[in-house]
Amino acid sequence: MRDADQVIAGALRDIAAEAGLPGSVADAAWRAGRRRRLAVLAASAASMAGAIVLALAIVLPLTAARGPAPPPGPPGRVVSITLSPVTPASTGVLAAAARLLGQRAAYLHLPSTQAQVSGPDVVLTGPAADATQLKTLAVAGVLNFRQVLLYQPYRGTTYGDVRLVNHNTLALFHKLVCTPDNTSTWKDQVGYITADEYDNPGTQIVSCDRSGNKYALDLAKVQGTQISDAAAELSTTSNQWEVTLRLNSAGASAFGALTLHQYNTYYRAAQAGNQDDNWLDAIAVVLDGNVVTAPQTNGPIPGGNAQITGNFTRAQAEELAAQLQSGALPADFRVSAVSTLAPSASSQAAAG
Repeated sequence: MRDADQVIAGALRDIAAEAGLPGSVADAAWRAGRRRRLAVLAASAASMAGAIVLALAIVLPLTAARGPAPPPGPPGRVVSITLSPVTPASTGVLAAAARLLGQRAAYLHLPSTQAQVSGPDVVLTGPAADATQLKTLAVAGVLNFRQVLLYQPYRGTTYGDVRLVNHNTLALFHKLVCTPDNTSTWKDQVGYITADEYDNPGTQIVSCDRSGNKYALDLAKVQGTQISDAAAELSTTSNQWEVTLRLNSAGASAFGALTLHQYNTYYRAAQAGNQDDNWLDAIAVVLDGNVVTAPQTNGPIPGGNAQITGNFTRAQAEELAAQLQSGALPADFRVSAVSTLAPSASSQAAAG
């Protein structure tokens, strides 16, 4: 403060000199001003101390003693999805389906979902915001691994070996027209009315994938019932979502035999550019009759571990893993009704 006082005193003397006043007037003005400045500083210091104490009094309770959490908001709207079996099912079958649906919901972290038997149907209820995922729970989830016998890309040339396809399946292959994003109505073209006609592991089938490609497929040498574990994971090599599988001993043995046969029979010619052998060296992963992916066999796979890839989103990979983890539903279901309801009065009262 001393330097500031000296500056002020010098300025007052200059002003007095310019006004023709003696220096004593300037000195008297400086002394009077200094007393006022000290008084102002003292008041400011007291005010600042009070402000600090007030700030501490406000901040400390906020950090040391939080109040109770705010009450939850009102419950959202609820969706009810009625699943009706394609053919009448017993109460035991419906109860088993409800249990599996609950397991799938738990895998997908949908804790508010309930699956209950209601008369001849199973009813799924949960938050309306989860309606899309709830519908995917009802997919039968029958998985089979089948060798590709014939492959025709959308509006392209057919590859494979017609001699390996039985007469009836070959006739269906010629009749079938696959189109992109059609994984349901194509079955009507070839008379696949029930799941037994395309999920039967003991018969050859025809199929489409979501890109509109067409297939004739062999018997299912490896079945979804032989899967002991399934999980959705982000690949460390491709950075794409995939589903990893672990097969039981019977499945591992069958998968090893299939991949060994393909590798020994077709791989060398496929690497040389033979497109027929390239597709005969492929295994189609078939879910509920639709080809999910059909990768080439690059060598025998004896360990019982496999990956399903197919440009999945995370949600798609998790849904497929949930279906495989829980196993196939014991009956084929269709969505027969969907309704969205306001929260019940009891839930509103509990929330309030």
